[in-house]
Amino acid sequence: MKILLTLFLMTFLLSTAAQTPPKPQSRTQVQTPPKPQPQSQTQAPPQPKPAQVQPKPAIYASDTLDLPLRAGASDRYKIIGMVQSGSPVEVLIIDNAKGYTQIRTPKGIKGWLPSNQLTEIPSGRVLLAKVRQELEQLQARHAELKQHINEMVNTPQGEALSYPQLYEEAVRLRQQLAEYRKVAADTVAIDERNKALQEQTVTLERELQVVQQENQAMRNENDSMKLLLGAVLAGAVVLAALLIPRILEQRREQWSRL
Repeated sequence: MKILLTLFLMTFLLSTAAQTPPKPQSRTQVQTPPKPQPQSQTQAPPQPKPAQVQPKPAIYASDTLDLPLRAGASDRYKIIGMVQSGSPVEVLIIDNAKGYTQIRTPKGIKGWLPSNQLTEIPSGRVLLAKVRQELEQLQARHAELKQHINEMVNTPQGEALSYPQLYEEAVRLRQQLAEYRKVAADTVAIDERNKALQEQTVTLERELQVVQQENQAMRNENDSMKLLLGAVLAGAVVLAALLIPRILEQRREQWSRL
């Protein structure tokens, strides 16, 4: 029996050993680093961009000069003031022998300047300002005429107009403009006359008020004089009424005595 039990146990152990699977062996995976890629070209370091230089505005020397104004007709006299070039001055005395001229500035300062520094022609700045003003007026007028011509050309009736007709239209418009200006000038003159008449009317109204006040004062004086005369007359009548009976009695007494 013991032998049979021993054999049974051995067979049981062998069968269980055959059924158990073998354990897997653990493998450590070694991670290989990535291979460096060969660089075909060497990259140059980035260069800084050049700074952009902003252009400076042009600067000009001023054409405004101050001329020294001296106390006498010579450069030996002291400087008493300055006069700006191109400014209008008043000529007082001209000394042809010394070549100096006494002037008065717009500020009222009197002094002497060399005669060759004075001229009857206005300065370039004044002429330039006038030319600029005239140029602006002409440009505005040109823009108005151009707009009008474009409107005339763009209209259905104006498409068939030729250059001579456009010229005649421009002449007609100029005549109308001259008439409008004349009417505007007449209107301005009428307005000025109306203003003058209004001023005269105001003056006459003031004088009329003064005359009315004087008349009222004279009426008041006349009324007071009339009241005074009435009072005097009434007093005289009262006195006469009181005195006449006495006078009559006195005469009667005199006649009775006779």
